[in-house]
Amino acid sequence: LGFTMAEVLITLGILGVVIAMTLPSIIGKYQKIVATTQLKKIYNVFSNAYLMSVEENGESKGWVYPMAQDGEQNNGNMARIVEFYKMYFAPYLKFRFAETKENSYKDYKIKNFNGEDADFRTVNRTRLESPDGMCMFMWANNQFFVFTVDLNCEKSPNTYGRDVFDVFELSEQKGLAVFRLKQLTDGTYSREDYIEYCKNFTYRSGVPGYCFTLFVYDGMEFKKDYPWR
Repeated sequence: LGFTMAEVLITLGILGVVIAMTLPSIIGKYQKIVATTQLKKIYNVFSNAYLMSVEENGESKGWVYPMAQDGEQNNGNMARIVEFYKMYFAPYLKFRFAETKENSYKDYKIKNFNGEDADFRTVNRTRLESPDGMCMFMWANNQFFVFTVDLNCEKSPNTYGRDVFDVFELSEQKGLAVFRLKQLTDGTYSREDYIEYCKNFTYRSGVPGYCFTLFVYDGMEFKKDYPWR
């Protein structure tokens, strides 16, 4: 049987509409798979590095932390942050310090979940890069030493909760921990609370976020109701 040109064009048009409707969903699922694999790797790599460091350097309560001092701006203690990383983590991680000129790192913007520019200037944070294309930023306020990971560095979307995550906090009292995971597992807060916190989180005042906590709590996967923007 033959087909007329009109029939072929109509069929192609229908296929085009179907592809246009389903392609974003397919791309989104693929991006989630990639992010899941990378975050699982990050979780295991950091956990193992911490355990190896404890074995060699003693319990983390006795480490010399680079927390911000009274009157000192967050990240104003950059030299101490670098020394802390070199002493306690560098021997066990394959991240390398990014190339710099006059101590200035390449800057790019991070967006919050709502699409607004976040108060997160990568130029003000110590930046490291992994062989497989991830970037890590370290910062500290007067409470936490925090590892933030951008799964693909400057490449888009550069959005918190999609490819940018605060993966671990480190403190003298708690050691290495996923931010407020305990409050979720013990019922202090509900999972629905953390979904809202993940969506509404904005970088300010040096407070770590909730999206990675939700990911870990859900068994290292992005559930259907995870706020994937």
